[in-house]
Amino acid sequence: MFRSLLVPVDGSDYAQAALRVACRLAEPAQGTIHLLTVIEPFEPMQYGGDYRVQQIVREAVNDNAEKEGRAILDHAVALMPDGAPKDGVQTLLRLGSPAEAIIEEAERLGVDAIVMGSRGLSDIKGLLVGSVSHKVSHVAGCTVISVHGQPHTGA
Repeated sequence: MFRSLLVPVDGSDYAQAALRVACRLAEPAQGTIHLLTVIEPFEPMQYGGDYRVQQIVREAVNDNAEKEGRAILDHAVALMPDGAPKDGVQTLLRLGSPAEAIIEEAERLGVDAIVMGSRGLSDIKGLLVGSVSHKVSHVAGCTVISVHGQPHTGA
């Protein structure tokens, strides 16, 4: 059993499967599960155009992404199975590179382990640059549990 777990969630079935595993691994009475959603900030400046328009677009897109991130976290909490340490759940929302943010939060929180899906919602870029779970497993200073295979609906 682990006292402190970090579970990155992105709304994917794999993240939900990882959350189910984390709920089984957390100490029932004193375990803490930190749910983390990472949003990559939108920077329209890379596309050119008027700076004022870019500023408005960036703020609107990032505000919407933050709302979506909060909804993902709320949904993850709602999906936690009975018996999970819901009183010991902390939700975190970060802007930045997913792998870097996960590693930084794990270090900051001093978690015992990171439990994450082997895949997420990333696009083809993830296949070319390398998956977030692969990067985290090679750099994190704690145990990383990668939940592989097709997620199932039963807990």
